[in-house]
Amino acid sequence: MDTIMKGRLGYNLLEKELLKREWDLYTPVLENTKIDCIAIKGDVLLRMQIKTLQSSKNGKALPVRKINHNQGEYKVHFYNKSEIDYFIGVDLETEDLYLVPIEFSMKYKSSISVNTLAPFKNNFSQLEPHSRNIMSGCDDIGEPLTGNTEGM
Repeated sequence: MDTIMKGRLGYNLLEKELLKREWDLYTPVLENTKIDCIAIKGDVLLRMQIKTLQSSKNGKALPVRKINHNQGEYKVHFYNKSEIDYFIGVDLETEDLYLVPIEFSMKYKSSISVNTLAPFKNNFSQLEPHSRNIMSGCDDIGEPLTGNTEGM
């Protein structure tokens, strides 16, 4: 299976899980950006880089850098907080997703083993918006807008 097909399958797995959790998803127009997917829910916007896990003699690992081989030129790019918020590691065999904050991944130079990523395995709760309601003790804060908003 080629890299493009693996990437598409990885995106589809992430898309399925985020849509089930009511996130709005957006993809960049161009393929050569640092961001593979943008997810928005409430006032939270997340920029994600999706990578399929790589297998080696030491087990599976999430690559946390981008290597370009272009016209004989070899470039390595390390992602940072100004580019993405999360790496999404996709295990195509098990369909597990590892949602790894960029702050955590920046401690590693090339890849992170799945054993190290255990706390991030299918941990979608860390993405969820947190309530910022300063009136959390008061139930009488107004009515939500629902259904029939015509005639307002």
